Amino acid sequence: MGWVTIQGMGVAYGDSRVLDDVSLRIPRGSLVAVLGPSGCGKTTLLRAIAGLLPVTAGTITVGGRLVTGPGVQRAPEKRGMGWVPQDASLFPHLTVGENIGFGLPRTRQSDDLYCEPGETAGGVGGLFAGLTRRARANRTRHASLHTTPLAPAPITPDRSRRTSRAARIAELATLVGLAELVDRAPSQLSGGQAQRVSLARALAPRPDLMLLDEPFAALDPLLRSALRTEVAALLRSQHNTSLLVTHDQEEALSLADFVAVMRGGEILQFGSPADVYERPVDPWVAGFVGDTVELDGVWQGGRVACGLGSLPADWMGARAVNDGGAASAPADGTSVRVLLRPEWLTLSAPSTERQTDAATTAIAYAGHDALVSFTLAGGLVVRARVAAPDLPRVGDRLSLGVRQNALAYPLGS
Repeated sequence: MGWVTIQGMGVAYGDSRVLDDVSLRIPRGSLVAVLGPSGCGKTTLLRAIAGLLPVTAGTITVGGRLVTGPGVQRAPEKRGMGWVPQDASLFPHLTVGENIGFGLPRTRQSDDLYCEPGETAGGVGGLFAGLTRRARANRTRHASLHTTPLAPAPITPDRSRRTSRAARIAELATLVGLAELVDRAPSQLSGGQAQRVSLARALAPRPDLMLLDEPFAALDPLLRSALRTEVAALLRSQHNTSLLVTHDQEEALSLADFVAVMRGGEILQFGSPADVYERPVDPWVAGFVGDTVELDGVWQGGRVACGLGSLPADWMGARAVNDGGAASAPADGTSVRVLLRPEWLTLSAPSTERQTDAATTAIAYAGHDALVSFTLAGGLVVRARVAAPDLPRVGDRLSLGVRQNALAYPLGS
């Protein structure tokens, strides 16, 4: 059983079905990426889990609690979930600290944020005394009262631990690297800083499930790469169970513990990043998560005859995928679709014992490596991923090999 279990879920807008019989099990403490093209139902899935959309069928269980099912539709705020949207969506009239603490309980007995300048805050020594409205109005006059620096609060996965609201804000501000910015307005933050505040705000109530809706899509590529790595590390350090929606293949494969690939409102494959990339259930999934080399071939006793010669191959028919590759292969002579990854191809000098296999016809340079196009006998073109130091020149003639088993699929899959 997963910490989050979605069983047979359906969502429709009027007569149009958007999600159809979606089932998913998310292990506790894992980061799962939902990957798919625009319009496939990723955000609808996230909103349905959050309780922002009604479902037409199925159940959703989180931590053993039924939150959606026949006759049950818990309100979003009672589901124990945190939400990180694509555009941060901070409250412009609140400071960074107030945004982080927005979802925390507010009581005079336990909330240090209600302490006014000069009052004694229980437990945290007036740590955030300047975050009340009255304090903001008197910030200049009482500046000397608000010079206590932020001190890192101990981080622990113990969700039952009870801390004051101000101490929790201090803990999270330090955790996301914004300890010196708690008094700033959102308009004074960079895009990456604003997204950190959004993450801290979602983490503040210690949710049972974190939902992240393409949170890095609006950032520039360099910042996006750095921030997503930091966020994934932070979520794991906090032992959070998280569901990340993205259409970025690199993001999903590099960050997630498990990847769910969606198309047309259905989950086509769920597995580890390596499983999804190296053993895709069909050529469409293979092409969506990475570059492919696809050839026509004929199955012959565990091998495929194709434009690259006779290659050892794994049968990837529907039954084989469902049974872990143990199902019987097709009869010899069956036409199949052969699939390889460009990095599975190897280059060598032309053999003196046989005709040269291929001629280099184009190079798509990417700095660290390149996709190199080769033309085989008969005009067939294939692409290999080659490290930059080993790049051939256009016109060079080489022999091509394959470093691991090809994947064979039924025609029409």
